[in-house]
Amino acid sequence: MRSGRRPAGRRPRRAGPVARYGAPAAFLLAATIAILLIHAALGGKTTPGRPAATTVRSTPVATTTVAAKPKQRPVAGYYVIQRGDSFGAVASRLHLSVQQIEALNPGVSSNSLHVGQRIRVR
Repeated sequence: MRSGRRPAGRRPRRAGPVARYGAPAAFLLAATIAILLIHAALGGKTTPGRPAATTVRSTPVATTTVAAKPKQRPVAGYYVIQRGDSFGAVASRLHLSVQQIEALNPGVSSNSLHVGQRIRVR
């Protein structure tokens, strides 16, 4: 085979619009038919677009209104660090200041908290 220019009269073939768009459409049609046939063979009781019939029974429920209790601080004096926690996140969750947490944990760096690490909060 020679390198360089192609011989005159030979151009690369381009797929026509029927081949270009028809092949993917035929594939999708064949896949849809196959799915419907398999669904019917497995005993599917639903038709596409319509959910299976379900029966919903409602029973009366007695409701009572209870006054909401104010959030209390945890009784425990320690907090276990969770994923994404920082001193600021823990402080806002427990209604403390970052300075209070730092004072209670002098040897702990806020930049090197680890999941599962216990810090003192009281």
